[in-house]
Amino acid sequence: MKKQCRKRAQIFLSVAVASALAAMSATSYSADTTDLGTVGTSAAGDGQATAGRTVTESRAAAVAPTQSSLQVTQPQSVIGRSFIEDSKSPVSDFSAIAAIAPSVTLGISPNGPGLGETKNGIRGFKDGEFNVTFDGIPFGDTNGPTHHSTAYFPASVIGRVEVERGPGNASNFGAATFGGSVNLFSRDLAREQTISPFYSFGSWNTQLVGARYDSGTMPAMGDASFAINLQQLNSDGYRTFSAVQGQNLMFKLQKPIGDSSLITVNINYNKNWYQQNDKETGLTLAQADQLGKNYALSDDPNKANYYKYNLVNKSTAMNYVRLQSDLGSGWAIDDSAYYYNYTNNGLSSAATDLTTGLGKVTLSTGVVTAATQMPGYIKTNEYAVIGNIFKATRQLDTGLLRAGLWAEQADTHRALYDYDLLTGGANYDQAAVPGVIAGINNVKYEQNSGWKQYQPFAEFEWNATRDLKITPGLKYMLWKLSIDASVNQTARIEQHLKKDFNATLPFLTANYSINPVWSTYAQYAKGMLVPDISSFQSANADASDVKPQRSVNYQWGVVHKSDLLTFDTDLYYINFDNKIAQLPGSPAAQPVFYNQGGVVYKGIEGQVTYALKNGISLYSNGSINRAASKSSGLQIAGVPANTIALGVLYHDGSWSTSLVQKRVGTSYVLDDAAYAMNAYSTTDLNVSYTLPHPGLGAKSVKLQLGIFNLLNRQDIVAIAPINKTAGTALYGQPNVGDTFLWQPTRSAMVTVRADF
Repeated sequence: MKKQCRKRAQIFLSVAVASALAAMSATSYSADTTDLGTVGTSAAGDGQATAGRTVTESRAAAVAPTQSSLQVTQPQSVIGRSFIEDSKSPVSDFSAIAAIAPSVTLGISPNGPGLGETKNGIRGFKDGEFNVTFDGIPFGDTNGPTHHSTAYFPASVIGRVEVERGPGNASNFGAATFGGSVNLFSRDLAREQTISPFYSFGSWNTQLVGARYDSGTMPAMGDASFAINLQQLNSDGYRTFSAVQGQNLMFKLQKPIGDSSLITVNINYNKNWYQQNDKETGLTLAQADQLGKNYALSDDPNKANYYKYNLVNKSTAMNYVRLQSDLGSGWAIDDSAYYYNYTNNGLSSAATDLTTGLGKVTLSTGVVTAATQMPGYIKTNEYAVIGNIFKATRQLDTGLLRAGLWAEQADTHRALYDYDLLTGGANYDQAAVPGVIAGINNVKYEQNSGWKQYQPFAEFEWNATRDLKITPGLKYMLWKLSIDASVNQTARIEQHLKKDFNATLPFLTANYSINPVWSTYAQYAKGMLVPDISSFQSANADASDVKPQRSVNYQWGVVHKSDLLTFDTDLYYINFDNKIAQLPGSPAAQPVFYNQGGVVYKGIEGQVTYALKNGISLYSNGSINRAASKSSGLQIAGVPANTIALGVLYHDGSWSTSLVQKRVGTSYVLDDAAYAMNAYSTTDLNVSYTLPHPGLGAKSVKLQLGIFNLLNRQDIVAIAPINKTAGTALYGQPNVGDTFLWQPTRSAMVTVRADF
């Protein structure tokens, strides 16, 4: 698998370099290259002319933390670069940025803002049930489309985030159009040459140092432009002995070719190192009272939570070459070839309770040693994905025709080997399974897997009238999953299987411009979620005949954008079928999975910004959410009863200030309204001052202070219950062994950024 990954990487980089060199050598005098829009997006941004409708940015739109477009066809929250810079921690990740949107749960790391991986939910759809894309390219883990918030893209390389709460149109791609999309976009290139060094420091010895260089438009190079961003992060973290390091390198090039084409090359490399147990779920209430809510690892080599026994190394890359071209006669194309990879090598203690001391290991002879060793394991997860997204458009008198194809191949290697962390020798601790020889009982799993998937689509954006656009579309999804394991995960037997999943998904959206400042939209769309490989990690995998989970979305909304006010609200109703569950009566160790019932999601959402004339703006968003099981009528796990955000922002001259609070309402940890989890919230204050022309050749210097969790709350943000087996008498009942993670205490960051 590693050889295949390297070969594909070499091929891709060769294409990228050749394309970049060709672009740099081409002669061009055009600055008006056709922009077909970002691959995968469903609506043009305000300020663009679309079918005779031109909207200029208002004062409210310029400062709104989240807003929607007047041309949108589904609920949307656009979060701009100014909010990322002025209101979020400089070490934030995309999860913390997206959390401001309505119906999105907070991405709060117990180790501090941006210092640990977090997960968002959208309307109760958990990570893995919605897409995350970068410049229109869907990415995620290959055992299931989940995501790691600190991997790939730090906040410094993100230009904006668009949270789309719905499957979009047929032209929206991803493995999980089921629950929506969090779309990340790279920063725009500057037209003038700029060097921007930055330095941040703050709580828990957190330091971020880096710089961005923009070449500006280079006429001598055919109007090419590029940017390079470098940064280094170091922090001790809020939790004990939970240090974090991170590095990122980003390179982006754009070059017009002739009068009507544009090529973009983007290369992004990210590396993370941190001290964390692989499966740690927090502390019991008794442990928290004794040790403190921030207790995680220790410096005691006789304890399972010794920091040197619990290490994670991750490296990721996302690279693409994109060609956009106006071919004339109304035809245009947009093609993105991409390659991304992920490597996670971890060392971890195997103890269930990390506060315990030494334990037992098993020798190859089957002899259990005395309890003076340290059971642990080494885990590897690595994958490489290569793909291409092609779209063609034809402008007709009656509207715009779009058609295209997304094709992708993924190769994955995952393994876990048991070791004695004191001696470095193997720990043969795995139970014998028929078909697995005793000599590999230190191997929990050794698995290769992969997929090949294809999504052709066609849609027509029909100008029914000057003010009404109706877009019918159709997409076909074909997903070919394979597992080739010498020791499959969970089952621990040799397993080789192939599964094909497919669906035909219709779409119908409409947008009506009521007047220059009001529009309304409606959406009917189907979504699909491919079963992840956990449904086939069983000796009974062949008996698991699961179908893709399906959703039918009905949504309606209105949008208003005027000089002093941005406002939108929407209603949604989602019928979710084919929920995957374990077949009753099948053994827990070797389960059989089937499609069981479904869930009905419904709610109301809204967001509003009002700009006063003195530089002050008032902001709020909110949602009321419900997702009930069709079989029981009760709320499923992870769905907030409501969300609300409140903010006061001030922008005037050199000063910029924001005070923003986000609250996530009560939810349940388990399905059928079992084990209630209280609401949690955070309040952030940011103040910045920009000095123009301070000397030494600087165009400006920006000084910023951010205080996060201003009210110093320590709400519970995650619970791992003991009594979670459905159908038992104790299901959902609190237990003294339940473990919890808490919000970190108040923290602060100071940032200095200069532009030369």
